[in-house]
Amino acid sequence: MDRDDLNDDKILRSFLERSLFSVRQFDIIYKRIHGERDQGISRGAYYRLLKQSREKVEGIIYSLLLLTYIGMLDDKKQRMLLQLLKQIDVISHSNVASDDVIYVIDVIDRLVKGMSSM
Repeated sequence: MDRDDLNDDKILRSFLERSLFSVRQFDIIYKRIHGERDQGISRGAYYRLLKQSREKVEGIIYSLLLLTYIGMLDDKKQRMLLQLLKQIDVISHSNVASDDVIYVIDVIDRLVKGMSSM
């Protein structure tokens, strides 16, 4: 995915709106992964945001481990989650029509809500 496409990516925007990350934290993560340096903020602010982002990622991973440990993410849900991740990877590397994007977001949203029901 080209960096310029991020602003127009409806799936990315939908995920970001539902995530625990702020737009700024996501931007830091994205740029770190792609070897870019954020030029728009001071060095201190950058490292503070980077630390917050790392802590949030760690918290999310531990939350997944915790949910698995107590049985909420059983084998069926884990397989569903892995399949969803594979499908997202396929979608992110293809040109999905605008009408199909809304359908994809809706399907993902229903799957996540189904997996998170208690």
